[in-house]
Amino acid sequence: MTARIPVLICGGGIAGLTAALLLHREGVAAVLVEKHPGTSPQPKARRFNPRSTEVFRLLGLMDEVERASAPLASFTGMLSGTTLADATWPEITDALRERPNLHAKMPDLSPAPSVLCPQDVLEPVLRQAAVERGVSVRFGTELVSFEQDDTGITAELRPADGEPYQVSADYLIAADGARSPIRTALGITRSGHGHLADNLDVCFRADLAELVRDKPFNLCRIENPAASGAFVSVNGTDRWLFSTSDFPGSESLGEDGWRELLRTVVGVPDLEVEVLSRMHWESGMYVADQFSSGRVFLAGDAAHAMPPMAAAGANTAIADVANLAWKLAAVLAGSATPALLDTYHAERYPIGYATAEFSSMASGHLGTMIAAITSADAPRIDPLAALFGVQYERGAFVPDGRGPAPEDRYGPAGRPGTRVPHAWLDATTSTVDLAGPGLVLLTGPDNARWAAEADRLGLRLVPISDEAWLAETELPADGALLLRPDAVVGWHSTSEVPLAEALSRLLNVPMEATV
Repeated sequence: MTARIPVLICGGGIAGLTAALLLHREGVAAVLVEKHPGTSPQPKARRFNPRSTEVFRLLGLMDEVERASAPLASFTGMLSGTTLADATWPEITDALRERPNLHAKMPDLSPAPSVLCPQDVLEPVLRQAAVERGVSVRFGTELVSFEQDDTGITAELRPADGEPYQVSADYLIAADGARSPIRTALGITRSGHGHLADNLDVCFRADLAELVRDKPFNLCRIENPAASGAFVSVNGTDRWLFSTSDFPGSESLGEDGWRELLRTVVGVPDLEVEVLSRMHWESGMYVADQFSSGRVFLAGDAAHAMPPMAAAGANTAIADVANLAWKLAAVLAGSATPALLDTYHAERYPIGYATAEFSSMASGHLGTMIAAITSADAPRIDPLAALFGVQYERGAFVPDGRGPAPEDRYGPAGRPGTRVPHAWLDATTSTVDLAGPGLVLLTGPDNARWAAEADRLGLRLVPISDEAWLAETELPADGALLLRPDAVVGWHSTSEVPLAEALSRLLNVPMEATV
């Protein structure tokens, strides 16, 4: 008799591990399998924006994430040059000077920082947290095949050191990467710009601390006859990555050849270099046409592969599983019908496609993209609105009739389908931190009319008296809004729809089930 589990997660990267932790927070016992014996050995994604670190705050992991990202805390700039040795900061033109200072404004909009934390450093933090919290994490275990029907998933798992065995699950999350065997097995097609470039990442060890002491950089664009591309800081002292276009003969270039090439682009002829690894990878835009099929849900690169502009792929992956985890939990708990799960594709597909398209706006080559986003001619997109003010067009929320949030500036005003605005309630707690587990009712200070209803509907009630936050959310003193576990507003009391009916619509359950 096979063991029955609520959610099986295939993939032990950022998407899969974050999904496991979020499901655990919502009271769901997931099993995670990953065919590789360990987490990623490559730095890959490094920049995690505040929307992602807000998720880490909700998981109680910010102390660990900040410790892991501390070596690169000051590495924020972009350089360019023919070699790393002669690279300089870009000229600050009038056009660039007029742009908003993102890092200065972000603390006003989020309780969490933007961090540089290489993927090979972050993933062990997430894995350790999952194991310590009791999540069943099975690295070195491959999902060989699966079948699904109306009642669940049956999967065959094969450990590297044992015999294959079967498990049955209610749902399956495919976080198994851009090539996703699960997506392929389901026959889900992909759209987008497709192939953009073939690239090559070279991870190496060299003591460059003195060389970069006065110019700590996040990315350094290199234009050199030997190889053009970009340097990436991994720890800011002796671990680095050079990303370049793949070229004929790269496979046959020996260790001595790679050392000489790296010495050339660094600009230090006698530099002691140890090549740690090389990775060939395709830069392209491929977005799944459906993010789910029956009881299977695609997340991360399995759903949307995109060029690595500002680590958009990893941040979008975290947002995917934050959106999905609470919905699975609600359905498994019986408080929502499976129809709620249809809103995963409805909400995340447009965001995934738009993000992938934006990430493809230059070309597939990292150095070219760096040049594009640092150019004064780059598209004038308000990054704060794009980061904190995104609004779902349809999904698990009840519109309040105020129309869409502005796109040219940050101003969601507590609209359903947008992330709840941030305000500090005390020295350590933000309104964003109030999200989950489960649905939460945030009210103004005059909450007498909401207390009994929240109790009847099984909602945790949190009154907020911060006048600036009330004004920003356009919430009267006796108003309320319903907060989803992913920090998205589900309902606002300015709506003509009563709370009980809104809850019924949001969870796709009959009205009588909410009262």
